[in-house]
Amino acid sequence: MAQAKDCNTTSGEIHLDDPEAAVVLRGPLSDLQRAAERLESSGIDCAIVRPQQDAAGCCSTTLYLAVARDDVPAAYALFDREWRRGLTPEQLAALDAASDVVLDPDAPETTCPACLTTFATGPAACPDCGLALG
Repeated sequence: MAQAKDCNTTSGEIHLDDPEAAVVLRGPLSDLQRAAERLESSGIDCAIVRPQQDAAGCCSTTLYLAVARDDVPAAYALFDREWRRGLTPEQLAALDAASDVVLDPDAPETTCPACLTTFATGPAACPDCGLALG
């Protein structure tokens, strides 16, 4: 897949409505270019795509990073490994604990998946960190 190098370029090889393509990131061009470099260095082809119907200028155009649908798990695994590399052991332990949290609106207590605070079920947001739970 070809990678767009600036706001005025749209890859002609991949389109957002292509069933064989999947968007893995959305954001500013500079962020997507860095992510594309990481993917390509790991052997994952990708493209920075601008929706065809978006005729607005560079500053308001939404850009996407797309990969072949079969490459989505590998792309997410790469991003996850890189993100986890910057976490402390305590943060990794909290992340693992949060991934086990199941929000059950009928349970007497709820545990916030963000900060792991336990409180009586009912509030629409965590009373400690404010995470919306609904």
